[in-house]
Amino acid sequence: MENRAMRDMLGWIAVNQIILSGYGYCLSRRFAKTTAGSTGAAKGVPALRTQRENRLTAPAAAPRETPKPSVSGKETRKDAFDKSRYTIDEISDEDLSTIVSMYGNSVQDIYELGAGQKWMLEEGRRVKFAFFLQILTKAVIDLNPAAFRQQADEVCEKHESLRSAFVFRNVQRPCRVVLKDRHPEINYFDLSDLSMEEFDRKIEKLMEADRSRGFDLEKDPLLRIGVYKSCEKNTYALILSQPHINSDGTSLGILFADLFVGYALDLNGIDKKIESQSYQAYAEHLQSVDVEKELSYWKHYLSGTEYSVLLPGQQKNELEYKSAAVFVPFSEEENAALKAAQRMMKVTRFTILQSLWGIMAARLMGSGTAVFGAITSGRDAEVSDSMKLDGGFVNVLPVKVQFTEDETLAELTKRVQKDFLAAMEHSHCSPGQIQEALGRSEPVFGHILNNHNFSKPKGSSSGGGSIPGIRILGGDTYDNLSADLCVYFTAKDGLPGCNYSYNERAFSGEIIQLIGEFFRSMVSALGTVGADAKIRELPACDSSLLLAAEEAGRTERTKIAGFMKKHPLFSCAEDDALLSLAAGCSIASYAEDEAIVMKGALMQEMPILMQGTAVVYCETKDGWNNPIRILRRGSALSRSALFEGTREETVVTAGEDRTVVLYVPAAEMRHFLESYPEAGLRMLRESEREKQSYMKLWVNAE
Repeated sequence: MENRAMRDMLGWIAVNQIILSGYGYCLSRRFAKTTAGSTGAAKGVPALRTQRENRLTAPAAAPRETPKPSVSGKETRKDAFDKSRYTIDEISDEDLSTIVSMYGNSVQDIYELGAGQKWMLEEGRRVKFAFFLQILTKAVIDLNPAAFRQQADEVCEKHESLRSAFVFRNVQRPCRVVLKDRHPEINYFDLSDLSMEEFDRKIEKLMEADRSRGFDLEKDPLLRIGVYKSCEKNTYALILSQPHINSDGTSLGILFADLFVGYALDLNGIDKKIESQSYQAYAEHLQSVDVEKELSYWKHYLSGTEYSVLLPGQQKNELEYKSAAVFVPFSEEENAALKAAQRMMKVTRFTILQSLWGIMAARLMGSGTAVFGAITSGRDAEVSDSMKLDGGFVNVLPVKVQFTEDETLAELTKRVQKDFLAAMEHSHCSPGQIQEALGRSEPVFGHILNNHNFSKPKGSSSGGGSIPGIRILGGDTYDNLSADLCVYFTAKDGLPGCNYSYNERAFSGEIIQLIGEFFRSMVSALGTVGADAKIRELPACDSSLLLAAEEAGRTERTKIAGFMKKHPLFSCAEDDALLSLAAGCSIASYAEDEAIVMKGALMQEMPILMQGTAVVYCETKDGWNNPIRILRRGSALSRSALFEGTREETVVTAGEDRTVVLYVPAAEMRHFLESYPEAGLRMLRESEREKQSYMKLWVNAE
């Protein structure tokens, strides 16, 4: 079914949903009137419209002159097709024609993709939750939208990465295109009618929605900023989002300094010069690398090794990535044991953690070998000032941990560190290139380890920091590189530990919890075994627990799919499609009178009654909730999740004990309706029947 037809169908359902809400509302409230309040603008800030989330776009700064690559200073149409102007080593006439047709004379340079950029493009070409960078800053700031826009435009002018696009459609060889002029997307919203508690919850949802929106790498500006005004004077939340293919942690620090610190200094009359940064020297360095020689190294390192890339309990699927995370901190004793082991073995902390993880993973898979990915910065020391460049540099390298139970932990860690240092010398190949060189049908690895600095910079804190003109109140970050599982060795609230960032479509929360417990037991054992201890002395990991958790999950999916098969809405789908849909669903049980749907809620999932009854309530003029309808098995308790931003108008409670509700994620439900238009038509008919029923109730009430 065409997307347009799908949108039309959902539009009709939305209209019916509004009508249903309207009839129920009139039936209970008898045309009660509501009034909306308003709030004033903060001092020093141009007045923002007071309706909730009303968008205000600041005027863009006048475009600045960009130096032309042409020696004569005069550019003709033919100049854009002059390949010698561009840094990329080789580009076909067809590819260049495609690029010029997209961007015209705005093309400043064209670069070959780095290894990490190739990897991210291989994994997913529309950037959503995975391969996404986001930073939230809450601050007290005298914010002038026009001046802030000018500062952002100046930063984009100086940094090539912020004026970049990644072209991969209709070309033989994907590449990065630097444009002469590109402005970031900046949106301003007034949320000052919310309490601070409501404001914080709203910001969390907005961050998630922004990640879900993603980036079109060819068309969208690759820097998106949301500015949200709170009810407190001059207090704002600022959300910066970028695709990881075009940024990394180091780049975020550079951007923050140039954008926010630069703006604050400008407010105080201090001129902070933003240095122009060019990727050209680094791109030329990458083109000088002997990739075939590096691939030979990887073939020698990994060939002849039989191993599985999937951990027990990991499900292979094609469903949309659904992000989740669990942080498991180390105790003071475990952290002390790690430091002591580091001193005794004379290796890095990351090496010890890689070795322990490899032992655990191999044992879980019933093998003496485990292969996983490890993130590297990708900023080669051969290139001067590479740490000052803004852009996406990170890459992921395969790490092989192969051992026997009779060797010592010290022997293994020294070998792992030696191998990793050698791998760093051959870090310019993407995982896809390595997979192709090995002739593997499966990916080289199935999960990733990423080492973050455990120590906090001096003077840093969760809030209360200040720079001239800005008082930082706090913030948060979202840094996701994983396909299905990325384990970050990091610190949270001052506690070192492991942050398991995973795809809920591939792992259940129970399995991640078990893996976290297994690994923590390995770290804890460092306090009781010495460096010369045999590997067999480390705690065993019971893979049967993971398999049992996996089987339990499979049983529930089968139960959900069986219910769907009997439901008129889903009966048109094949069994495999229902099992795939069921993988993302969840079930909840409710006691009598327990709330299932709350008025004013923004639903992320569509609730369907599996067992028992439910009662729909609407609020009366004097504040009472009156029952207006009883719903039976198979009824949709709400359809608002299908329409982003739509709030619930009614309350739905369980009509009896052991009422069971199936929750279908909104994104999966929309995808299902696109694939099975007859299901959408059935939903439309059901909505129409409910509307007629509401009309009769309304007429009788009159």
